[in-house]
Amino acid sequence: MTADAARKTELTLASAGGFTAPQKAALILAALGPEAAKPVIERVGEKHLQAFAEAYAHMKNIPRRDLLAVASEFIGHLGADEGALKGGFDEARDLISQVKSAEDTTRLLDEVNAPGGRTVWQKLERADPKAFAAWLNGQHPQTVAVVMTRLDSDLASTVLGFIDPDLAKKVVVRLAKPMPVRREALKVLEESVERDFLAPIRAAAKASKPGQMIGAMLNNLSEEKRAAMLEFIAAESPEVLNDVKAFILTFKDIPERVPANAIAKVVREVEVDVFLKAAKYGKQNAPEAVEFIFKNISQRMGQQYEEQMGEMKPFTLAEAEAAQAQIMTALRRLVAAGEFELNKIDTGEVDEEVYV
Repeated sequence: MTADAARKTELTLASAGGFTAPQKAALILAALGPEAAKPVIERVGEKHLQAFAEAYAHMKNIPRRDLLAVASEFIGHLGADEGALKGGFDEARDLISQVKSAEDTTRLLDEVNAPGGRTVWQKLERADPKAFAAWLNGQHPQTVAVVMTRLDSDLASTVLGFIDPDLAKKVVVRLAKPMPVRREALKVLEESVERDFLAPIRAAAKASKPGQMIGAMLNNLSEEKRAAMLEFIAAESPEVLNDVKAFILTFKDIPERVPANAIAKVVREVEVDVFLKAAKYGKQNAPEAVEFIFKNISQRMGQQYEEQMGEMKPFTLAEAEAAQAQIMTALRRLVAAGEFELNKIDTGEVDEEVYV
């Protein structure tokens, strides 16, 4: 190689080295143009596209020399003799750690079900058994039974010990007569555990305020236990009580927090028998919430529900609370999916609004 060529190569590499990996990827996609880049973009995950978009949005005018440097580096990697790529969980960790902080790398990989990574069931090994049992109390007995078969026997035993006794009996009956579970159904269950239990727990753990974390945890407790905990907090740590209350979202809070035009969507998200139990019990523990719900669904549907509630067989308090918990889980799922936003609440602090 001539001295002039070597100098040009050195300049090219130095110029390319001034960009982060997401910036280089964004430049390559931009240089390809919409038509050529479309097949690539269609195969790139949403998180990566967001990283590319963020990187590109923060760049100004890119000199042609820099663009050619990035393209030259890219082509050089493809043409190198040792250019074969090795995949794997460790390799993914090394790659992501080059462009993300250690905390972000751990968080991203914590959500990856890959060889060497942790599955949903392995992640549950680090979860609080009491908190998981509280979440399971709002699920169908067959669902809980399937979950138990996926857990380590020691963990399953511990969790079962914290589950409501009536529910635990139904679960044991189903465990005694196991049924085959389709792969598709198991996948849906894994996604539900990840989205509705693990994700909120992770979010609570990252909360900047102790009250936010505590409030998120109290959402999963029964009304009686939640009231006892609030009484304890008021006596022992009154300085965080208002924050805790601000981050609690229960069936009683529906009139204050849920937009009227979202009620029908929430009702459709749960099974009819679940809604009927929640509403019938709600007439005792949350009459304003039930009135608000019936006011914002069709009159015909409301009359039909009233008739069905009148014909219902007796059910236990645990079943009633579990039904209301299922409605709140469905509600949070819709909020997380962007279907609607909760109404803002005042935390008592100036210029600060909180969402659950």
